[in-house]
Amino acid sequence: MSSKHKRKGKAKFIMIEAYVKRSAAWKALTPIERNAYLEVKWRYDGLNNGRIGLGCRELGDELGMGRDTAKRALNRIAEVGFIEKTKPSAFNVKNRAVTEWRLTEYKCDVTGELPTKTFMRWQPEKKQQAHPSDTQAHPCDTIKAKPAENGGYRRTYATVEPNSAISQAHPCDTYRYTIGGNVDAA
Repeated sequence: MSSKHKRKGKAKFIMIEAYVKRSAAWKALTPIERNAYLEVKWRYDGLNNGRIGLGCRELGDELGMGRDTAKRALNRIAEVGFIEKTKPSAFNVKNRAVTEWRLTEYKCDVTGELPTKTFMRWQPEKKQQAHPSDTQAHPCDTIKAKPAENGGYRRTYATVEPNSAISQAHPCDTYRYTIGGNVDAA
């Protein structure tokens, strides 16, 4: 809805630009966060960017989720840079004001600020390299190779033979399967 004029008598739709869908920020969003973004964008009519009113309770009711989940979704899409908060919510005896948002991909209709598109500059955090102490195995638990007689280490290139020829499993320890009413030993 990038036009300046409201669509009268025609079907409403949401257009997602290709650069938005291909951005790293979009790919990092969960489906709940994407739905929250679509709900904010659904409320944009071409003239109200910066005054898009949407609270956590209303978003939760609209998408069938809890208020805390809706709050996390709105905070995440704001953190990534798809939306910005222009007016925080306020609740007192005389006044109940909902949070107002601005889509960063469009010009702000309140201040006239150009589109910032901060989501295009967002990069996922790099994962830290694993520290050796973070592994589950302790260094003492590993089997160390024993030195050979000549001082070097001996490598095994063939199949390892068992230490004893006696079977370690007893025939009574096998499972029994019932097939067609007959009991067969496996």
